[in-house]
Amino acid sequence: MMKTILFIIVVIFSFISAQSQEVFQDKIFNKNIKTVLMYLGDDDMSFPIWDLGSSKQLTLSFDELNASVKDYYYTIIHCNSDWTRSNLDQSEYIEGYFEDQISEYQSSFNTTVDYTHYELKIPNDYMRPMISGNYVIEVFDSSNPDKAIFRKRFMVVERKTNIEMKVSNMNQGAYFYNDQELEIVVDYFQNDFYDISQNLEVQVLKNYNWVQLLVLKQPNIIKDNEFTFNDFSKLKFKGGNEFHHFNTKDIHYNAENIKNISFMDNQYHFQLVENKDRTFDDYQFVPDINGLYKIDVSQSDYPETEADYTYVYFTLNMNVPLQQGEMYVWGALTNYEFTNDNMLRYNFEQKAYEGRLLLKQGYYNFQYVTLEKGKPDFTYIEGNHALTENSYTTLVYYHDFSGGYDRLIGHTEISTRE
Repeated sequence: MMKTILFIIVVIFSFISAQSQEVFQDKIFNKNIKTVLMYLGDDDMSFPIWDLGSSKQLTLSFDELNASVKDYYYTIIHCNSDWTRSNLDQSEYIEGYFEDQISEYQSSFNTTVDYTHYELKIPNDYMRPMISGNYVIEVFDSSNPDKAIFRKRFMVVERKTNIEMKVSNMNQGAYFYNDQELEIVVDYFQNDFYDISQNLEVQVLKNYNWVQLLVLKQPNIIKDNEFTFNDFSKLKFKGGNEFHHFNTKDIHYNAENIKNISFMDNQYHFQLVENKDRTFDDYQFVPDINGLYKIDVSQSDYPETEADYTYVYFTLNMNVPLQQGEMYVWGALTNYEFTNDNMLRYNFEQKAYEGRLLLKQGYYNFQYVTLEKGKPDFTYIEGNHALTENSYTTLVYYHDFSGGYDRLIGHTEISTRE
Protein backbone atom coordinates (compact mmCIF):
# COMPACT_ATOMS: atom_id res chain seq x y z
CA MET A 1 0.00 0.00 0.00
CA MET A 2 2.79 2.41 0.96
CA LYS A 3 4.63 1.70 -2.32
CA THR A 4 1.44 2.44 -4.25
CA ILE A 5 1.01 5.77 -2.45
CA LEU A 6 4.63 6.72 -3.07
CA PHE A 7 4.28 5.80 -6.73
CA ILE A 8 1.17 8.00 -7.07
CA ILE A 9 2.97 10.90 -5.37
CA VAL A 10 5.93 10.56 -7.72
CA VAL A 11 3.63 10.50 -10.76
CA ILE A 12 1.74 13.58 -9.54
CA PHE A 13 4.93 15.55 -8.91
CA SER A 14 6.33 14.46 -12.27
CA PHE A 15 3.17 15.66 -13.96
CA ILE A 16 3.26 19.01 -12.14
CA SER A 17 6.93 19.43 -13.04
CA ALA A 18 6.25 18.64 -16.69
CA GLN A 19 3.37 21.10 -16.75
CA SER A 20 5.48 23.85 -15.20
CA GLN A 21 8.08 23.41 -17.95
CA GLU A 22 5.59 23.81 -20.81
CA VAL A 23 6.88 26.20 -23.44
CA PHE A 24 4.06 28.59 -24.36
CA GLN A 25 3.80 29.25 -28.09
CA ASP A 26 1.46 30.98 -30.49
CA LYS A 27 -1.13 28.25 -30.77
CA ILE A 28 -4.71 27.97 -32.01
CA PHE A 29 -6.71 25.13 -30.44
CA ASN A 30 -10.07 25.73 -32.14
CA LYS A 31 -10.25 25.18 -35.93
CA ASN A 32 -12.90 27.91 -36.29
CA ILE A 33 -10.55 30.57 -34.91
CA LYS A 34 -8.79 32.40 -37.74
CA THR A 35 -6.57 35.43 -38.41
CA VAL A 36 -5.22 35.90 -34.88
CA LEU A 37 -3.16 39.10 -34.85
CA MET A 38 -1.41 41.03 -32.08
CA TYR A 39 0.37 44.29 -32.80
CA LEU A 40 1.21 47.72 -31.42
CA GLY A 41 -1.27 50.53 -31.94
CA ASP A 42 -2.78 50.58 -35.43
CA ASP A 43 0.17 49.00 -37.26
CA ASP A 44 -1.13 45.50 -37.91
CA MET A 45 2.27 44.29 -39.14
CA SER A 46 4.29 45.51 -36.14
CA PHE A 47 6.06 43.36 -33.56
CA PRO A 48 3.84 42.84 -30.46
CA ILE A 49 6.02 44.66 -27.92
CA TRP A 50 4.80 47.35 -25.51
CA ASP A 51 6.96 49.85 -23.64
CA LEU A 52 6.27 49.62 -19.92
CA GLY A 53 4.22 52.66 -18.87
CA SER A 54 3.57 53.82 -22.43
CA SER A 55 0.26 55.43 -23.37
CA LYS A 56 0.12 53.22 -26.48
CA GLN A 57 -1.79 49.95 -26.48
CA LEU A 58 -1.40 46.51 -28.02
CA THR A 59 -4.25 45.29 -30.21
CA LEU A 60 -5.44 41.70 -30.26
CA SER A 61 -7.88 40.70 -33.01
CA PHE A 62 -9.29 37.40 -34.24
CA ASP A 63 -12.25 35.89 -36.09
CA GLU A 64 -14.51 32.96 -35.32
CA LEU A 65 -16.18 31.30 -38.31
CA ASN A 66 -19.81 30.26 -38.56
CA ALA A 67 -20.65 30.99 -34.96
CA SER A 68 -22.84 33.25 -32.89
CA VAL A 69 -21.27 35.67 -30.44
CA LYS A 70 -19.43 33.88 -27.62
CA ASP A 71 -18.71 35.00 -24.10
CA TYR A 72 -14.92 35.12 -24.40
CA TYR A 73 -12.54 36.03 -21.60
CA TYR A 74 -8.79 36.49 -21.47
CA THR A 75 -5.91 36.44 -19.03
CA ILE A 76 -2.20 37.07 -19.34
CA ILE A 77 0.63 34.78 -18.22
CA HIS A 78 4.11 36.03 -17.36
CA CYS A 79 6.92 33.89 -18.77
CA ASN A 80 10.66 33.40 -18.46
CA SER A 81 12.92 34.30 -21.35
CA ASP A 82 12.47 30.75 -22.73
CA TRP A 83 8.65 31.11 -22.66
CA THR A 84 8.10 28.74 -19.76
CA ARG A 85 5.78 30.05 -17.04
CA SER A 86 7.57 32.22 -14.49
CA ASN A 87 7.22 31.60 -10.76
CA LEU A 88 5.43 34.90 -10.13
CA ASP A 89 1.90 35.12 -8.83
CA GLN A 90 -0.55 37.05 -10.98
CA SER A 91 -0.71 39.77 -8.33
CA GLU A 92 3.00 40.40 -8.92
CA TYR A 93 2.62 41.23 -12.61
CA ILE A 94 -1.03 42.21 -13.16
CA GLU A 95 -2.60 45.47 -12.03
CA GLY A 96 -6.38 45.09 -12.02
CA TYR A 97 -8.44 41.99 -12.74
CA PHE A 98 -6.74 38.65 -13.40
CA GLU A 99 -9.42 37.81 -16.00
CA ASP A 100 -11.60 40.07 -18.12
CA GLN A 101 -14.23 39.83 -20.82
CA ILE A 102 -13.65 40.64 -24.49
CA SER A 103 -16.57 42.99 -25.07
CA GLU A 104 -15.75 44.44 -28.50
CA TYR A 105 -17.02 42.38 -31.43
CA GLN A 106 -18.74 42.77 -34.79
CA SER A 107 -20.42 40.42 -37.25
CA SER A 108 -19.08 40.14 -40.78
CA PHE A 109 -20.90 42.19 -43.41
CA ASN A 110 -21.82 41.05 -46.92
CA THR A 111 -19.50 38.01 -46.92
CA THR A 112 -20.11 34.49 -48.20
CA VAL A 113 -18.57 33.07 -45.04
CA ASP A 114 -20.13 34.39 -41.84
CA TYR A 115 -17.82 35.19 -38.95
CA THR A 116 -17.56 37.28 -35.81
CA HIS A 117 -14.62 39.64 -35.46
CA TYR A 118 -13.28 40.29 -31.95
CA GLU A 119 -10.88 43.00 -30.80
CA LEU A 120 -9.17 43.84 -27.53
CA LYS A 121 -6.81 46.62 -26.44
CA ILE A 122 -4.26 45.97 -23.72
CA PRO A 123 -3.33 47.49 -21.32
CA ASN A 124 -6.77 48.85 -20.48
CA ASP A 125 -8.73 50.10 -17.46
CA TYR A 126 -9.25 46.55 -16.19
CA MET A 127 -5.90 44.85 -16.78
CA ARG A 128 -2.36 46.20 -17.06
CA PRO A 129 1.06 44.46 -17.00
CA MET A 130 3.18 45.84 -14.16
CA ILE A 131 6.61 44.47 -15.05
CA SER A 132 8.65 43.75 -18.17
CA GLY A 133 9.27 40.38 -19.76
CA ASN A 134 7.60 37.80 -21.97
CA TYR A 135 3.84 37.37 -21.79
CA VAL A 136 1.20 35.12 -23.30
CA ILE A 137 -2.39 36.21 -23.67
CA GLU A 138 -4.79 33.28 -23.32
CA VAL A 139 -8.38 33.46 -24.56
CA PHE A 140 -11.07 31.05 -23.37
CA ASP A 141 -14.84 30.56 -23.40
CA SER A 142 -16.52 31.40 -20.08
CA SER A 143 -18.41 28.10 -20.30
CA ASN A 144 -15.11 26.17 -20.38
CA PRO A 145 -12.48 28.31 -18.60
CA ASP A 146 -9.93 25.49 -18.34
CA LYS A 147 -9.60 25.10 -22.11
CA ALA A 148 -7.91 27.87 -24.09
CA ILE A 149 -9.12 28.52 -27.64
CA PHE A 150 -5.77 30.15 -28.50
CA ARG A 151 -2.60 31.67 -27.06
CA LYS A 152 -0.59 34.58 -28.45
CA ARG A 153 2.81 35.87 -27.38
CA PHE A 154 3.65 39.50 -26.63
CA MET A 155 6.39 41.34 -24.79
CA VAL A 156 6.74 44.24 -22.36
CA VAL A 157 10.04 46.12 -22.44
CA GLU A 158 11.72 48.59 -20.09
CA ARG A 159 14.40 50.27 -22.17
CA LYS A 160 17.56 50.19 -20.04
CA THR A 161 19.98 49.60 -22.93
CA ASN A 162 21.12 51.01 -26.24
CA ILE A 163 21.55 48.31 -28.87
CA GLU A 164 23.51 48.54 -32.09
CA MET A 165 23.19 45.87 -34.77
CA LYS A 166 25.30 45.43 -37.88
CA VAL A 167 24.71 42.90 -40.64
CA SER A 168 27.32 41.81 -43.16
CA ASN A 169 26.79 39.48 -46.10
CA MET A 170 29.03 36.43 -46.18
CA ASN A 171 28.72 35.87 -49.93
CA GLN A 172 31.23 33.29 -51.05
CA GLY A 173 29.46 32.41 -54.29
CA ALA A 174 28.36 29.01 -53.04
CA TYR A 175 24.86 27.90 -52.02
CA PHE A 176 25.92 26.70 -48.57
CA TYR A 177 27.88 29.83 -47.57
CA ASN A 178 25.46 32.63 -48.30
CA ASP A 179 25.12 33.65 -44.67
CA GLN A 180 24.27 36.94 -43.00
CA GLU A 181 26.55 37.65 -40.04
CA LEU A 182 25.49 39.93 -37.21
CA GLU A 183 27.38 41.98 -34.66
CA ILE A 184 25.46 43.21 -31.63
CA VAL A 185 26.65 45.80 -29.12
CA VAL A 186 24.61 46.23 -25.93
CA ASP A 187 25.30 49.35 -23.87
CA TYR A 188 23.44 49.48 -20.57
CA PHE A 189 22.97 52.72 -18.63
CA GLN A 190 21.74 51.59 -15.23
CA ASN A 191 24.09 50.65 -12.39
CA ASP A 192 21.77 48.56 -10.22
CA PHE A 193 22.15 45.40 -12.33
CA TYR A 194 23.84 42.70 -10.27
CA ASP A 195 26.58 40.77 -12.08
CA ILE A 196 24.94 41.65 -15.38
CA SER A 197 27.48 39.86 -17.57
CA GLN A 198 26.48 36.54 -16.00
CA ASN A 199 22.75 37.28 -16.00
CA LEU A 200 22.41 38.75 -19.47
CA GLU A 201 20.74 36.92 -22.36
CA VAL A 202 20.43 38.15 -25.93
CA GLN A 203 17.94 36.66 -28.37
CA VAL A 204 17.88 37.30 -32.11
CA LEU A 205 14.87 36.55 -34.33
CA LYS A 206 14.76 36.48 -38.11
CA ASN A 207 11.66 37.99 -39.74
CA TYR A 208 9.60 38.08 -36.53
CA ASN A 209 9.28 34.31 -36.18
CA TRP A 210 10.39 32.22 -33.21
CA VAL A 211 11.28 29.14 -35.26
CA GLN A 212 14.51 30.80 -36.37
CA LEU A 213 15.94 32.01 -33.06
CA LEU A 214 19.47 32.43 -31.70
CA VAL A 215 20.15 32.63 -27.95
CA LEU A 216 23.41 34.23 -26.79
CA LYS A 217 24.52 34.02 -23.15
CA GLN A 218 28.15 35.13 -23.11
CA PRO A 219 29.51 38.40 -24.60
CA ASN A 220 32.71 38.12 -26.65
CA ILE A 221 34.00 41.52 -25.53
CA ILE A 222 33.23 43.38 -22.29
CA LYS A 223 34.29 47.01 -22.00
CA ASP A 224 32.89 49.14 -19.17
CA ASN A 225 29.08 49.08 -19.65
CA GLU A 226 29.33 47.72 -23.17
CA PHE A 227 28.91 44.11 -24.26
CA THR A 228 29.81 42.99 -27.76
CA PHE A 229 28.56 39.79 -29.37
CA ASN A 230 30.48 39.04 -32.56
CA ASP A 231 31.17 35.32 -32.69
CA PHE A 232 30.28 34.78 -36.34
CA SER A 233 30.46 31.01 -35.94
CA LYS A 234 27.23 31.37 -33.92
CA LEU A 235 25.80 34.77 -34.75
CA LYS A 236 24.77 34.12 -38.32
CA PHE A 237 21.70 33.12 -40.32
CA LYS A 238 21.27 31.68 -43.79
CA GLY A 239 20.19 34.49 -46.10
CA GLY A 240 17.42 32.40 -47.62
CA ASN A 241 15.29 33.97 -50.33
CA GLU A 242 12.58 36.57 -50.74
CA PHE A 243 9.06 35.35 -49.99
CA HIS A 244 6.47 34.48 -52.61
CA HIS A 245 3.44 36.75 -52.53
CA PHE A 246 -0.17 36.97 -53.69
CA ASN A 247 -3.12 39.34 -53.28
CA THR A 248 -6.74 38.20 -52.91
CA LYS A 249 -8.31 41.56 -52.06
CA ASP A 250 -10.33 41.65 -55.30
CA ILE A 251 -12.59 38.82 -56.46
CA HIS A 252 -13.14 40.32 -59.93
CA TYR A 253 -9.68 40.23 -61.47
CA ASN A 254 -6.54 38.14 -61.32
CA ALA A 255 -3.95 40.12 -59.39
CA GLU A 256 -0.24 39.26 -59.56
CA ASN A 257 0.42 35.53 -59.03
CA ILE A 258 -3.30 34.68 -59.23
CA LYS A 259 -3.97 32.20 -62.04
CA ASN A 260 -7.70 31.79 -61.71
CA ILE A 261 -10.65 32.84 -59.53
CA SER A 262 -13.78 30.70 -59.33
CA PHE A 263 -16.97 30.64 -57.29
CA MET A 264 -18.16 27.20 -56.17
CA ASP A 265 -20.29 25.97 -53.29
CA ASN A 266 -20.97 29.56 -52.27
CA GLN A 267 -17.28 30.34 -51.76
CA TYR A 268 -14.49 31.99 -53.72
CA HIS A 269 -11.46 29.93 -54.77
CA PHE A 270 -8.11 31.47 -55.77
CA GLN A 271 -5.74 29.28 -57.76
CA LEU A 272 -2.18 30.61 -57.49
CA VAL A 273 0.38 30.52 -60.27
CA GLU A 274 2.54 27.39 -59.96
CA ASN A 275 5.89 27.69 -58.17
CA LYS A 276 9.07 25.69 -58.69
CA ASP A 277 12.24 24.74 -56.88
CA ARG A 278 14.42 27.88 -56.62
CA THR A 279 17.45 26.23 -55.05
CA PHE A 280 19.95 27.11 -57.76
CA ASP A 281 18.22 30.11 -59.36
CA ASP A 282 20.06 33.42 -59.45
CA TYR A 283 19.01 35.85 -56.74
CA GLN A 284 16.36 38.38 -57.69
CA PHE A 285 15.23 41.14 -55.37
CA VAL A 286 11.44 41.26 -55.07
CA PRO A 287 9.96 43.52 -52.38
CA ASP A 288 8.12 41.55 -49.72
CA ILE A 289 6.90 41.89 -46.13
CA ASN A 290 9.13 39.13 -44.76
CA GLY A 291 6.51 36.45 -44.33
CA LEU A 292 3.71 38.57 -42.87
CA TYR A 293 0.25 39.36 -44.23
CA LYS A 294 -2.12 42.31 -44.32
CA ILE A 295 -5.90 41.94 -44.42
CA ASP A 296 -7.41 44.00 -47.24
CA VAL A 297 -10.44 44.07 -49.53
CA SER A 298 -11.16 46.30 -52.51
CA GLN A 299 -13.41 49.32 -52.07
CA SER A 300 -13.79 48.95 -48.33
CA ASP A 301 -12.72 51.01 -45.35
CA TYR A 302 -13.52 48.16 -42.95
CA PRO A 303 -11.59 45.08 -44.10
CA GLU A 304 -11.68 43.59 -40.60
CA THR A 305 -15.40 42.76 -41.09
CA GLU A 306 -15.91 43.06 -44.87
CA ALA A 307 -13.04 40.87 -46.09
CA ASP A 308 -14.29 37.40 -47.03
CA TYR A 309 -12.74 34.01 -46.32
CA THR A 310 -11.63 32.25 -49.52
CA TYR A 311 -9.79 29.07 -50.41
CA VAL A 312 -6.29 29.63 -51.78
CA TYR A 313 -4.63 26.79 -53.75
CA PHE A 314 -0.86 26.28 -53.78
CA THR A 315 1.10 24.27 -56.36
CA LEU A 316 4.81 23.46 -56.22
CA ASN A 317 6.02 21.70 -59.36
CA MET A 318 8.53 18.88 -58.67
CA ASN A 319 9.31 15.92 -60.90
CA VAL A 320 9.58 13.56 -57.93
CA PRO A 321 8.44 13.82 -54.30
CA LEU A 322 10.81 14.17 -51.37
CA GLN A 323 12.44 10.91 -50.41
CA GLN A 324 12.33 11.94 -46.75
CA GLY A 325 10.34 14.53 -44.86
CA GLU A 326 7.25 16.55 -45.72
CA MET A 327 6.53 19.77 -47.62
CA TYR A 328 4.70 22.74 -46.08
CA VAL A 329 3.40 26.16 -47.00
CA TRP A 330 4.77 28.36 -44.25
CA GLY A 331 4.71 31.90 -42.86
CA ALA A 332 2.49 34.09 -40.72
CA LEU A 333 -0.45 32.81 -42.81
CA THR A 334 0.08 29.40 -41.14
CA ASN A 335 0.85 30.89 -37.72
CA TYR A 336 4.47 29.72 -38.33
CA GLU A 337 3.30 26.20 -37.53
CA PHE A 338 3.72 22.85 -39.25
CA THR A 339 0.33 21.11 -39.16
CA ASN A 340 -1.78 18.84 -41.35
CA ASP A 341 -3.65 21.92 -42.60
CA ASN A 342 -0.59 23.47 -44.26
CA MET A 343 1.17 20.24 -45.27
CA LEU A 344 1.19 19.70 -49.05
CA ARG A 345 0.39 16.37 -50.70
CA TYR A 346 2.19 15.09 -53.77
CA ASN A 347 0.12 14.59 -56.92
CA PHE A 348 1.89 11.98 -59.07
CA GLU A 349 -0.21 12.77 -62.15
CA GLN A 350 0.54 16.49 -62.02
CA LYS A 351 4.07 15.97 -60.69
CA ALA A 352 3.49 18.64 -58.07
CA TYR A 353 2.88 19.23 -54.39
CA GLU A 354 -0.59 20.65 -53.83
CA GLY A 355 -2.61 22.09 -50.96
CA ARG A 356 -5.08 24.76 -49.97
CA LEU A 357 -5.71 27.12 -47.08
CA LEU A 358 -8.79 29.04 -45.97
CA LEU A 359 -7.59 32.64 -45.70
CA LYS A 360 -9.12 36.04 -45.18
CA GLN A 361 -8.79 38.37 -48.16
CA GLY A 362 -5.56 40.35 -48.23
CA TYR A 363 -1.91 40.50 -49.25
CA TYR A 364 0.14 37.47 -48.19
CA ASN A 365 3.73 36.25 -48.14
CA PHE A 366 4.69 32.58 -47.95
CA GLN A 367 7.51 30.11 -48.55
CA TYR A 368 7.86 26.36 -49.09
CA VAL A 369 9.61 24.67 -46.16
CA THR A 370 10.57 21.03 -45.75
CA LEU A 371 10.34 19.29 -42.39
CA GLU A 372 12.22 16.11 -41.54
CA LYS A 373 12.17 14.58 -38.05
CA GLY A 374 10.94 17.86 -36.61
CA LYS A 375 13.72 19.94 -38.18
CA PRO A 376 12.69 22.56 -40.75
CA ASP A 377 14.81 23.46 -43.78
CA PHE A 378 14.03 26.93 -45.12
CA THR A 379 16.44 26.83 -48.07
CA TYR A 380 15.98 23.35 -49.55
CA ILE A 381 13.34 24.59 -52.01
CA GLU A 382 13.71 28.37 -51.84
CA GLY A 383 17.48 28.72 -52.22
CA ASN A 384 20.02 30.63 -50.16
CA HIS A 385 21.40 34.10 -50.95
CA ALA A 386 23.45 36.51 -48.88
CA LEU A 387 21.75 39.49 -50.56
CA THR A 388 18.24 38.53 -49.44
CA GLU A 389 16.45 41.27 -47.53
CA ASN A 390 15.62 40.10 -44.01
CA SER A 391 14.62 41.82 -40.79
CA TYR A 392 16.34 40.96 -37.52
CA THR A 393 15.04 41.65 -34.02
CA THR A 394 17.25 41.73 -30.93
CA LEU A 395 15.81 41.22 -27.44
CA VAL A 396 17.94 41.72 -24.31
CA TYR A 397 16.96 40.00 -21.06
CA TYR A 398 18.35 40.38 -17.56
CA HIS A 399 17.61 37.76 -14.90
CA ASP A 400 16.67 39.74 -11.80
CA PHE A 401 17.38 37.50 -8.78
CA SER A 402 15.81 39.93 -6.33
CA GLY A 403 12.58 40.07 -8.34
CA GLY A 404 12.70 36.43 -9.34
CA TYR A 405 12.00 36.94 -13.04
CA ASP A 406 13.56 37.72 -16.44
CA ARG A 407 13.32 41.42 -17.25
CA LEU A 408 13.25 42.52 -20.87
CA ILE A 409 15.57 45.54 -20.87
CA GLY A 410 16.17 46.15 -24.55
CA HIS A 411 14.76 45.73 -28.04
CA THR A 412 15.69 46.88 -31.51
CA GLU A 413 15.11 45.89 -35.14
CA ILE A 414 17.11 46.22 -38.33
CA SER A 415 16.69 45.39 -42.01
CA THR A 416 19.62 44.07 -44.01
CA ARG A 417 18.91 46.78 -46.60
CA GLU A 418 19.18 49.66 -44.13
